[in-house]
Amino acid sequence: MQLLHANATYGKLDQAQLDLQPGLNVICAPNEGGKSTWCRFLLAMFYGLNTRQRGDLADKNRFQPWSGSLMQGKLELSVGDKELTLSRRTQRPDAPLGVFSCTYSGTDTPVPGLDAARCGETLLGAPQSVYQRCAFIPSGSLAIDADADLERRISALISTGDEKISFSQVESRLKKQLRQRKYNRSGSIPLLEAEIAGLRAAQQEAQTLTGQLENLQQQLSQAREDQARRRQARLQVAQEALREKERCLQALPDSSDLQRINQQLGAVRSLGDQVQQAQEAVSRQESAIEDQLQELNRNPLHPMTKAQLEAQLQIQPPAPPQVAQLLISLALGLCGGGFLWYEIDRPQVLWLCLACAVTALAAGNFLRLLIRRIRLQQSRRRELSRQEELRKLAESYLPALEELEAQRALLRQKQQILSDGDRRLRTQLSDLLSQVSRWDDSVQSAGDIRRFVRETAQNRDRLAQELHQAQTQLLQAQMSDADDTVTHLQQQIAQVQGRLDAGRDAQALGDQISRLEEELIRQQAEYDALRLSLDALQAANTTLQNRFSPELGRRAAEIFADMTGSTWSHILLDREFHLSAESGSDPTRRSVQLLSAGTADQLYLAVRLAICEMILPPEQNPPLILDDALLTFDDARLSTTLDYLTRLGAQRQILLFTCQGREAALLQGRPGVHITSLT
Repeated sequence: MQLLHANATYGKLDQAQLDLQPGLNVICAPNEGGKSTWCRFLLAMFYGLNTRQRGDLADKNRFQPWSGSLMQGKLELSVGDKELTLSRRTQRPDAPLGVFSCTYSGTDTPVPGLDAARCGETLLGAPQSVYQRCAFIPSGSLAIDADADLERRISALISTGDEKISFSQVESRLKKQLRQRKYNRSGSIPLLEAEIAGLRAAQQEAQTLTGQLENLQQQLSQAREDQARRRQARLQVAQEALREKERCLQALPDSSDLQRINQQLGAVRSLGDQVQQAQEAVSRQESAIEDQLQELNRNPLHPMTKAQLEAQLQIQPPAPPQVAQLLISLALGLCGGGFLWYEIDRPQVLWLCLACAVTALAAGNFLRLLIRRIRLQQSRRRELSRQEELRKLAESYLPALEELEAQRALLRQKQQILSDGDRRLRTQLSDLLSQVSRWDDSVQSAGDIRRFVRETAQNRDRLAQELHQAQTQLLQAQMSDADDTVTHLQQQIAQVQGRLDAGRDAQALGDQISRLEEELIRQQAEYDALRLSLDALQAANTTLQNRFSPELGRRAAEIFADMTGSTWSHILLDREFHLSAESGSDPTRRSVQLLSAGTADQLYLAVRLAICEMILPPEQNPPLILDDALLTFDDARLSTTLDYLTRLGAQRQILLFTCQGREAALLQGRPGVHITSLT
């Protein structure tokens, strides 16, 4: 098979073209020139992308086109005398390169038998895991790791030829079968042994439980007889206690009587509150009257009544003599004086004496009336002043006196209300006491009634609870299964019977034990056979390994010597492809980890080429892809290796990607070598 032309939109490649020729193709490109991308692209065109991988390093994410276009590619190749065109493109972003086609070049005719899943294995003759471990050599990863597919190929090559057989897979299956039957304390055999032991214990327990059941049933029969006698005695005691509680409860007032007494007591309490309020009102009124009397005591008119004060105000002072009397007395005096003056010159003594007497009487009467008038006026002024003061005092005294009378009238009214309320209170309390005395003759006051109601309610509740307890005790005494011993025995019998029912009888357990023992013998025989098979497989694998490793090591040593001219004469491998080497001059075996990096890479490359030669089908003759695989080679060994690859290129197409100019300079002008630059 020869690769002819590739077109890729993959990673940094955007519609990039790559033309290839038969033989050795040296593709030169600097770092970040797309060499590894082309290698992964070619692998993806044959085998597709693993869409189940996750993370940034998964190929579906790592090689998303930088240009933003959808991932796609085309690969033209020749298989025998036919040219084919592989095409993969992306239709859905979540399925890159998910659309596959393989047609004959220049036509739309699909190649029969080729689909996306089997394309690589059909064309290259190996599954992806095998091809990547021999013919696809990525940069910096020449070492080989173990793989079941590669192991099957090698095993088929040196034994039966059946590529579907793998020692590791068969060994894994045998070990899985062994673990299923016995692995430490797990597996079917320990489970069977544990189940048999459990069934034997259950059989022994069933026999023990049968004996216990018979013994418990005898005890139950005796306990029921004792229970009947005790039940009759308890029944009589409970009936007597119930009758006693009923009598005590009937002796107390019922709920309606207590409710009525409580209502009447509430009315008495309310009336008592009213009487108390009336008493307080009378006390406040008396206090107000006392304050009013103290206020009146400070008034000078106290304790005059209103009538006395009005009588005092009606007293009129005596009127002074009239002015006419004074004028008459004055006129008479003047007349007597005039007459006396007239008669003074006449010697009539009688008339003179008479005139003197009249004048003296008139003057004396005038003086008397004048003095009396002056005194009466002074007395009248004093009386008027006194009455004015009395009138002023009366202006404040009379309202206070009237207010006092009003307060006394209000006091009499409140005293009457108090008297009426007290009389009703005494009447209602007396009536209530007479009612309560039917049940308790020691009740003498409202407080006693309250105590009686409270204690009676408590006694009724207590007696009701005791009556309920007595009824419960009577019911328990009437129940046939109320005896603790009988109940306990019945529970024990039920438990034993339940355990017997759950565990089946001894005969059934014996039958099951026999079947399980037969199964255990069969399982143990299978385990022994599997153990022998595994031992035989491991022995055969050791023999196979002894046949496989020398042949592969011999051919790898030959290729290594042909590539490098080295003196290492023997290359040794184990099943995990760990390498060690021996030289002809020094038989000491040296692990590849002790050798230089360049020598280790050369050894691994020789092993990969030997594996390609031994297991890849010659009819497909798939191409060999190397990505900077010769970086650690010195100039001398690089030259001899390129000579070997040039000769190998005559047998199969080789794609050597390199970032150095050494390969192109050494191979320039050689026939069968094609140098391509990606810059």
